[in-house]
Amino acid sequence: MEFISTGRARLLGTATAILLAALPSAVQAQATVQEPATSPTDRTPSPVTGTDPVADAAIGQADDGTRSDGEIVVTGIRQSYANALQAKRRAVGVTDGISSDGIGRFPDLNVGEALQRVPGVQINREAESRDATINVRGLPGTYARTTINGNSFADPVLDGSSPLGAFESDIFSAFVVVKSPGAAELPGGISGNVDLQIQRALARADGALSVKAMAGYEALTQAVVPSFTGSYSKHFLNDTLGVYAVGAWSKQNFRRDSISFNQYTPLSRTTTPNYAARYGTTGNVLFPSDVRQFVKTNKGDRLSLAGGIEYAATPELTLSLNSIYTRRDYKQANTDLNEYDMRDGNTVVNPTGDVFTLADGNRYINAYDFSNARVFGSYRSEPSEVRAFGLYGDIGWKNDDWRLLTTFSYSDASNSVLQTQFDFRRLPRAGSNGTSGSIASGGGDIADYRATVAPSPAIVFTPGPFTVLDANQLRNATGDVLIVAGSEGTARNDLYAGQSDVERFFDTGFLRSIQAGVRAERTGFSSQQFRSTVFGVQSQNLTSAIIVQSPFADRFFGDKVDGYNRNWQTVDFNLIRSQLQPVTLQPGQTLTGNGFVNNTADGGVGQLNFDITNDIASAYAMGKLEGEVAGINVRGNVGLRYEHTRSSILSTQYLRGVPSSRRDDNDYGEWLPSALVAADLTDRLILRGAYYRSFVRPQPRQVSPATVISGSGTLFNVTLGNTDLEPFTSDSFDVSLEFYNRPGGNISLAAFTKRIDGLIAPETDRTRLCPTDGGGFGLGPLQLVGDTCQSTTLVSAGQPVQVVVNGNINSANPITVRGVEFSVQQNLDFLPAPWNGLGGGINYAYTEVSGRTASGSAAILPGVSKHTGNLIGYYETPLFGVRLTYNYRSRYDLAAGGTFAGAARQVRERGQLDASASLNLNERLSLTVDAFNITNAERIEYENDPLKPRRADFDGRTFQFGVRALF
Repeated sequence: MEFISTGRARLLGTATAILLAALPSAVQAQATVQEPATSPTDRTPSPVTGTDPVADAAIGQADDGTRSDGEIVVTGIRQSYANALQAKRRAVGVTDGISSDGIGRFPDLNVGEALQRVPGVQINREAESRDATINVRGLPGTYARTTINGNSFADPVLDGSSPLGAFESDIFSAFVVVKSPGAAELPGGISGNVDLQIQRALARADGALSVKAMAGYEALTQAVVPSFTGSYSKHFLNDTLGVYAVGAWSKQNFRRDSISFNQYTPLSRTTTPNYAARYGTTGNVLFPSDVRQFVKTNKGDRLSLAGGIEYAATPELTLSLNSIYTRRDYKQANTDLNEYDMRDGNTVVNPTGDVFTLADGNRYINAYDFSNARVFGSYRSEPSEVRAFGLYGDIGWKNDDWRLLTTFSYSDASNSVLQTQFDFRRLPRAGSNGTSGSIASGGGDIADYRATVAPSPAIVFTPGPFTVLDANQLRNATGDVLIVAGSEGTARNDLYAGQSDVERFFDTGFLRSIQAGVRAERTGFSSQQFRSTVFGVQSQNLTSAIIVQSPFADRFFGDKVDGYNRNWQTVDFNLIRSQLQPVTLQPGQTLTGNGFVNNTADGGVGQLNFDITNDIASAYAMGKLEGEVAGINVRGNVGLRYEHTRSSILSTQYLRGVPSSRRDDNDYGEWLPSALVAADLTDRLILRGAYYRSFVRPQPRQVSPATVISGSGTLFNVTLGNTDLEPFTSDSFDVSLEFYNRPGGNISLAAFTKRIDGLIAPETDRTRLCPTDGGGFGLGPLQLVGDTCQSTTLVSAGQPVQVVVNGNINSANPITVRGVEFSVQQNLDFLPAPWNGLGGGINYAYTEVSGRTASGSAAILPGVSKHTGNLIGYYETPLFGVRLTYNYRSRYDLAAGGTFAGAARQVRERGQLDASASLNLNERLSLTVDAFNITNAERIEYENDPLKPRRADFDGRTFQFGVRALF
């Protein structure tokens, strides 16, 4: 299932070793200089300054820390905003970005947190483990393409979009969101391209060595976590040869505390005291019947490295080789969960709160006493590792008439989560199991949550012998249950690419150049999935020592919820595993990575074992235009790209539990026209417009190609493999008006619309949902009887066998996403001291969607807020700098599977305040301090009304203290 051969891995290792051997051994935090980061051959874009005449005038006026009139030179925090503004102004299309703060760092917790400062970008806080996935322009993260210095990159994805939290942000120089991609840009992102930029060797200062050491403090875990960053760059041969290395490492030890209300069910009319007298004889009263307290902890480390060599062989010819490596390893990731379940028919629930009615027409109560409940103690070990490596090379040549550029790249990535779950569950008895207590959800305020459970301890071990109840449950004579479960998912991704571009320049006329290129790319995605079972475990070894008090019983959810249940038991994971293993294997059984018998009959296992190889060929041509129209300077480009993909899919099909291999081949092509224009209405006012067609391929594990048939007796379920799904396509229009009122100042207003076709929808074709020839399901010919699909030959217990088939297709119903983005960025260095150190910005984005799903319901934007904004203020002098940032997003919907199929839950509006500061002790030594989530903000989910809460998450505050030295 792996794509990387041993020989190929050795070759890559050798190449990397040679590259690193050419670099000095010091791997330190990056030091950059304010000069162009691209060579004369105009290769892949990197963060640059020096092309904005207004900003350059400000930067170049003095080099001693102050201007002649006493104003402050653009440095530090101010410089980071000026750099991003210059890149925005130079572009033809609509772009936004952020730059490092001038002392080689991004004062944010991770890459995703930094990117959310960009208008139209939102971080997904429902993504656990600080994955820092993002949404761009009202679309989920899987609709954007991530690149590194403009190069394609094998994303380390598992089930979602790129986990930007797997990278140390300090190795990067800038992050740019290309919102209006042209024909020369890499396709594959409907919402845009997110480019992670690393400054090249010859753009860095000669002989610059810097080191940074930091100590972080996580308030919830009460842990001190160190981190180190360093960089070195050196020039040789009269500044024609440059090398650099940069690396960053950090220890990770953080957690998320959560309270969830997993289900609301009707009160029992028979066990609820005086039900008819209190609530009548018609209609139901719903209550939160499944309540959980749990803590997700992540402990491990994160390492990111980058290095490169660049050689300007002649004024025309430049060669470069660069590499990047990252690894985030959470060796000790786990979830400790305590659950109270009232859904058993023997459980007695006695409401203590008032009944109320919500807009859905249902009646509810949110506080009650209970007895004879299910009480669970659960521990889930969930170590994970994200790894990525990339090697990029290019050869560029340029003179006054021609530019030639050839690039090549290799990258591979992996993402794995190995979960093992042990529960011990005290179940209700026909009389009573002795448990009692009370629950109050808190309604619209999680601070009012209350939970008590008696006796103490509430969970006690009852001995075996245990018998197998199903694939994941062992039951003893008292009726209590031991659970052995857990899913292990691994995805591997690799990418090979080569591209050649040629550009011919013209000295006169409106057509300034013609550019064309060809590209070949091969990608491979391998998915594996396992699920642990109870089969063959040594349950006779279990002892009462497996039940222990949870370490979180006395410190949970900060100081925000006083009434949580402290009578909290869990299981000793290491002890119970040692008592259950080694398992006894039966013929035909296989083991999971954690040493338990794999459940091949599980539908999730069957669907998520496959390989996909894409062979991609593309070509483009583009004309670059510049000239005056009615006295206005106009620049732009018009181009057309064609990309053809041949896809080969090898999947493991599970037909009634019997595995078999299947190969499917598919091919498709996309024509991608684009036209981008920028009109310099004045020397300070720019109007931009763009049209472009783009596409994105579905995330492989979200639309599995494997067909799985499960069930028995009178009912079988068939999940069709998605082997012929094609990419989603979008036709987009952008317009932007930008006013650069002064050096470092900008006011901009942008609007966009995207018409998206081919989104995933459920299959509705009855010839596929009930094929008369049986569809190869092994269930015989099928026929429709009313609305039921039945086998014509199979009968069970005298009844016809029902077959339920489901699958996905590309929907014929388009949706339209529209949005507006407004931003203001200003510094006040024209004011007299001390006010000349002030500056800041504000940005706001609005997004909406229109259209209908295949079922006729209104489309939604899952995980995307209609309103988002950032308020940024800073004060900076040559001695110190302080920055405050406040991020806000309005409520948003959540939808199952991350699709547009309708909302089941909402997430409450949320704001977060962060701060950073630096103190320059001298020209070479500085101190830094950062504080994140100063407001101690929570994340709250509810279902249609805040009075029906579903989940509350709390991450706590994080602080960082550091020192940085330049040599």
